[in-house]
Amino acid sequence: MAMSGHEIIHKNVKFLDPERIGLRFTSMGDSDVFRIYLQPPRHQRLPTESVNMTKKPRPAAGTSDEWGCVWDSKRGGGEMGQPVSFPIADWEQDYANYIVPDPYALGRFDGLDDALREAEKKRKWVQLNSPFFIFERLHFLRGFENALMDFYLYREYVEDLIDKLANYQMGIIKQATKLGKGQIHCFDTTDDWGTQTAMMISPDLWREIFKPRYKKLFDAIHEAGMVIRFHSDGKINSILDDLVELGVDILNVHQPRLLGIAELGAKYAGKVCFEVSVDIQATLPTGDKTLIETEVKEIIRHLATPHGGLIAVEYRYLDAIGATEDSLRYAYECFKRFAALSHNGL
Repeated sequence: MAMSGHEIIHKNVKFLDPERIGLRFTSMGDSDVFRIYLQPPRHQRLPTESVNMTKKPRPAAGTSDEWGCVWDSKRGGGEMGQPVSFPIADWEQDYANYIVPDPYALGRFDGLDDALREAEKKRKWVQLNSPFFIFERLHFLRGFENALMDFYLYREYVEDLIDKLANYQMGIIKQATKLGKGQIHCFDTTDDWGTQTAMMISPDLWREIFKPRYKKLFDAIHEAGMVIRFHSDGKINSILDDLVELGVDILNVHQPRLLGIAELGAKYAGKVCFEVSVDIQATLPTGDKTLIETEVKEIIRHLATPHGGLIAVEYRYLDAIGATEDSLRYAYECFKRFAALSHNGL
């Protein structure tokens, strides 16, 4: 009997000899992962608004989310968009009266029981998305340039806010633990830390400010029996050792060529499970099937091990990167074709 999706992902993450790499191509109807998403609290929703934890909520263009950020978004196309109004634009004027949302507010987990029943029926591995972990939420509240300067100009303010953001995520972890009753297998979150050439802040500053907060939260996730899936775009090689040390179980990478596929494999294959797409800047937008297939083989050869450690994923914001559905489908077909092969045979 073929392994279930749950078994495939669990064995890849834990290096327990899965029969193939994991797959998360939901738009192609092929995913071992069952993703669920925090919902806006009830007081933030319209009375007629339906709730489905399998759908990622997006703020409509020009509306404010519960954090007070006004968004410019393309809701119909699924694009995330970006905040264009920052509720803590001025520390002196705005921060004293700013209230971080309550992680325990009613409604964030509305629809959870239905979602978990569906996941169990489909025998899939459940991944809860709690986005914008700490740094991303910080610069959504302050504005990106302000947030970068704050580390040097307003250190006391920024660390106080970071602690409040970490406490918010801790509340979500506790709720997921209580309400999920052991059926949420993964805590999934994001903080983009890299540009195309380096970290957005110095690695030493990152270690001083963020690493201790990450450790506290990651330890809590593990103590709750969940694994950690962490996404961070850009050139983050300088903190990969730290992320592995902190216990990241699954590292999501959309730009494997930027980080160096062979380099990643040489240093980290077998130490962390990679969740990887074909490179969304260097490869997928070209539409070149030879390049796509070659990169898929490289990813499997270098990042998978004979005992597991690889989940292949799609990247859905195709318009934003100038890629086509045909290119994405071909990437999926390549991952599917080579999924069961030993990486030594590619």
